[in-house]
Amino acid sequence: MMTTETETQAKAVHERIRLYLGTGCGKTTAAFGVMLRALSKGKNVTLAFFDKLEENSSEGEALRVLASHQAPGFGRLRVKYSGVNRLGTGPKGSFRLYSSPNGILPEDKAEALAGLEFVAEALKRGDDIVIGDEILDVARVGLVEWDTVKAAFDHRKDPTVLVLTGRRAPDWLMEQATTISTTTQLRHHGKAIEGMDC
Repeated sequence: MMTTETETQAKAVHERIRLYLGTGCGKTTAAFGVMLRALSKGKNVTLAFFDKLEENSSEGEALRVLASHQAPGFGRLRVKYSGVNRLGTGPKGSFRLYSSPNGILPEDKAEALAGLEFVAEALKRGDDIVIGDEILDVARVGLVEWDTVKAAFDHRKDPTVLVLTGRRAPDWLMEQATTISTTTQLRHHGKAIEGMDC
């Protein structure tokens, strides 16, 4: 018995939530790849950073150019840096880890919540791709509550794809995800290289 095209389409699983997880490099880079492909195909993309500021991220200028670019067939990019600044604030410019004595500050929680609201608005608006970079780790360490995160994500409707990065995700999100990829660090050269790693 042959399967009709309509039956095949009905059985197809539509992409809804994509997770880039793991301890290795490349999670944010993978999300950037999705962003570039989507913009090039005329899709609207929202990108929210949860652990860096524009001034200490090498990609800042490129994202400004892409966000201001207008051409037929090119999508729209909206970017927000939540202001949760872990980069360049620790000893010798290292990460300020949330477990350190000055780890979680009240302003970090406020900015994380503002970033999550930015994501929720994009989901309500129905943007094609909505990316929450490091939102999983920000929630895992308590800057925002998982219940608040879940309520924001519940605004997602097809065909919007939610792309999330972080070391790991809670079970409920793992169950909802339609694509899960992981990175494993087998070796690292030692320090993040500006213009390549950060």
